[in-house]
Amino acid sequence: MPPPSRPKVQVVLESTNRRVDVLREGIDVAIRVRFPPLEESDLVVKRFAESKQRLVASPRLLAGLSNPPAPADLGGLPSLAWNPDRQNHDWRLDGPNGATAIVRHRPRLVTEDMVALRLAALNGVGICQLPTMVVRQDLKDGTLVDVLPDWAPKAGIIHAAFPSRRGLLPSVRALLDFLGTEFAELARLDEPRT
Repeated sequence: MPPPSRPKVQVVLESTNRRVDVLREGIDVAIRVRFPPLEESDLVVKRFAESKQRLVASPRLLAGLSNPPAPADLGGLPSLAWNPDRQNHDWRLDGPNGATAIVRHRPRLVTEDMVALRLAALNGVGICQLPTMVVRQDLKDGTLVDVLPDWAPKAGIIHAAFPSRRGLLPSVRALLDFLGTEFAELARLDEPRT
């Protein structure tokens, strides 16, 4: 049996919500989720998919609310948020027949750590906006519920940002192709079943 081949690619992964300077920091590719509109940049942007968002909570947190609740019912409930840089927090929601709503809330936990937010939501700490792909199984299992089934925050855009197509390393090109396929599959799983 031949010896196992040595990997030909070295990966250094930095997971952060801070805005990285791809050029100055020498980063080959940044994978981002941003909400439209995307800002102008000198970088090449390759869009992969939408990051659909939901407001989710533990079923026990919602006990006693009207079913289904309306956006106005949520303002006084405990909440969670993922952007510590903001002073004011709100959920901007799109609803039926083109309706929109803004729900201001005062989160009891604010962190950039999406895993911590998911765990807090599962433990009944508060309502949280999370990507559907992060909570898909929790929604299926009933450990989290979609708080406003007819309302949703705007979807983010999952994309890669990199300095130039010219001179793109074959390993980076292969990664981009792989991510394109994988994110397309994840987006397909988020589509409503008919």
